[in-house]
Amino acid sequence: MYRLSPAVKSIGSGIVLAVALLGVQCAVAANINIPKKGPHCVDDPNCHNRWHHDIKPVATAKPGDVITFGTRDAFDDGLTRQSSAKDVAGLNLNLVHPITGPLFVEGSDAGDVLAVELIDVNPDKFGYTIIVPGFGFLRDLFSDPFLVRWDLTRHGATSPDLPGVKVKLDGFLGTVGVAPGPDQTVAWKKREGDLAAVGGVALPPQPTQALPADVCGENGRAKDLCLRTIPPRENGGNMDIKQMQVARPCCSPVT
Repeated sequence: MYRLSPAVKSIGSGIVLAVALLGVQCAVAANINIPKKGPHCVDDPNCHNRWHHDIKPVATAKPGDVITFGTRDAFDDGLTRQSSAKDVAGLNLNLVHPITGPLFVEGSDAGDVLAVELIDVNPDKFGYTIIVPGFGFLRDLFSDPFLVRWDLTRHGATSPDLPGVKVKLDGFLGTVGVAPGPDQTVAWKKREGDLAAVGGVALPPQPTQALPADVCGENGRAKDLCLRTIPPRENGGNMDIKQMQVARPCCSPVT
């Protein structure tokens, strides 16, 4: 069984994401909407921020259906147009990443490959680019917090922090993946614990502000086995691949 959960990172809060589960022609596809509800993930029954197979699906789809996800930014709206670089250093990593779903895909079995076609990305009005101390491939070279605030439209992004600069909007999926099974959960937790023990960067399960609370929170039944969304794993997840963009024209785009 597959449970699909996507998010778009560091582009903007409240992005609308449309994907198609490949399998049948778009002409016979059902349209399924999983909206964003409330100002933060904790307010939203369609949102979670950990990986675990006990997290219940919020919707069901069949191969070929078109699903519209209302998604949040990586830090759950922790930054605004009034934020500065000093606010980056104080961001709450327990909230990373708020992801929409899960979506149950009928007819799929554990071990199957789930093909997803990205139809459209509709940005929110505000986004940001940041450097978080201690994170990223070049964290040893860029150790100070940094922030650029962006005003977003489908036609591009501009920033008061970079006057005269306009950047083409090429929105991509930061995080999209399927739920790990029980065996994978145990194996990956051990693998990342071993990495942390020798000085590697790994985030162990952290029940503080974990969602859903009944599964992953401080009193959750699986609090010690709810995996963080960082790093990417065999199930997908926080891949941050910029080529994961809108595919060939298929169905009507989101407006």
